[in-house]
Amino acid sequence: MAAFVVIWLGQLLSAAGTRMINFALAIWVWQQTGRASDLALLTLMAFAATVVVSPMVGSLVDRIGQRTSIIVSDVGSVLTTVAALVLFATGAASFWPLVAVNTISGAFLAFQYPAYAKLITLLLVKEQYTRANGMLSLVRSVPAIFAPGIAGLLIAYSGIWSVLLVALASFGIAIVTVLLIALPKRPEIQADPGGSRFWKDSILGFRYLFRRAGFLGMQAILFVVGLVSAMGFIVLTPLVLIKADNNEALLGAINSIGAVGGALGALLVSVLRPPSRKIWWILGASIVFSLFGRVLMGFGDGLVLWAIAWFVSWMSVPFVEAYSLTIWQQKIPPAVQGRVFAAMQFISQLALLIGFSVTGALIDRVFEPQAREGYGLVALFEPVVGTGPGAGMKLVFLLSGLIGIAAALYGIFARSVRDLEILVPDHGAADPSSPEGDAASDPGTQEKVSPIVGASLAGAEHEPASLTDVPSTASTVNERREDR
Repeated sequence: MAAFVVIWLGQLLSAAGTRMINFALAIWVWQQTGRASDLALLTLMAFAATVVVSPMVGSLVDRIGQRTSIIVSDVGSVLTTVAALVLFATGAASFWPLVAVNTISGAFLAFQYPAYAKLITLLLVKEQYTRANGMLSLVRSVPAIFAPGIAGLLIAYSGIWSVLLVALASFGIAIVTVLLIALPKRPEIQADPGGSRFWKDSILGFRYLFRRAGFLGMQAILFVVGLVSAMGFIVLTPLVLIKADNNEALLGAINSIGAVGGALGALLVSVLRPPSRKIWWILGASIVFSLFGRVLMGFGDGLVLWAIAWFVSWMSVPFVEAYSLTIWQQKIPPAVQGRVFAAMQFISQLALLIGFSVTGALIDRVFEPQAREGYGLVALFEPVVGTGPGAGMKLVFLLSGLIGIAAALYGIFARSVRDLEILVPDHGAADPSSPEGDAASDPGTQEKVSPIVGASLAGAEHEPASLTDVPSTASTVNERREDR
């Protein structure tokens, strides 16, 4: 666990830097253009890049190993931050160059999720998966507590370039922590004489998911939750700024309060005993997220309501993220996890991509014009969302929340999802449902894992002495630890 903690601390700083940049750029773009669609496009392009490269990234993660994958991601953050810094320092910053920088950054960030998800499986025993995944949720929530506030202060007193410099330093520290720790060496995948194995591997993760009804059903629910999350992410900034007379401090406070809820949820996931049926917690948390974080945001205005809604919704997110990832890690063979996790990332990011694509246009071209002129769906829901500027944005919150609740209810009534943890065995056990030709039987997915040296500077008590041949149907890393 010690090796994971060291890397986790570095990534906590890196995530803080990323949060600061995202907040600063969102404020800058809104002040320059005043269009919600521009905010959506700025984020949209980053996620589009992640979606495009994700299938290839999965195969690369399984080939080049976790250390290189993580470093590639962090180096990409350094390069894109330097590019943004040059733009602002020379006075050349404008909307489209920043969109290009964000797009390149999104491509590099595609390495993070599959690399970290697989790293947990290789470094830790199964009993520690949920705790580690809870810690990963902390990486996403803790920086959001203080990063927006710090970024706001830096912008107010010294300009946006100071935010970029601080973020740059955080990325550098993250790279150093990865270099200091000895990680599992990269797997050696059997070479394909025809040279086509890499491209076959790029779609293997999708085949693995689509041939298992439970996995596909749960991924569909997470797709909808991601879509709902993306829509709310885009709407929050313009809604608060419009209703609060461009009060940036209030916007930062709302984000920070939500992040406190996320940190609390992640801590609870990390310290509580994992439930035997995690899927019920995933579905229940999805309902709470949609009801409080979206439907409630469609009612009323003001700091108190926004704070309650954002706090509760953020607190529910770690239960969805950590417990779902734990199920994947327990059920999917480590030999193919990089490719399967990359396929999952593609699907999840596609949901965000769609959400970012349609939300800005819905606000600017459909719902806000309806709010100004008093017709359409906004007029129908006027007793709930009110009238005037921002009413269309509140309607987006309301409708997206109802969609999220419907998706969670589907999971409750679908047995393949509801009983997923019973119907699908853990990796290392025989899977009678494994179809011919999928990852469990494809010889191209058989890997050789090199010996692992010391896991951390202080030594990790759970690090295996060595790993030998690990075919896609091989026994788990944890079984190897028990044989030591």
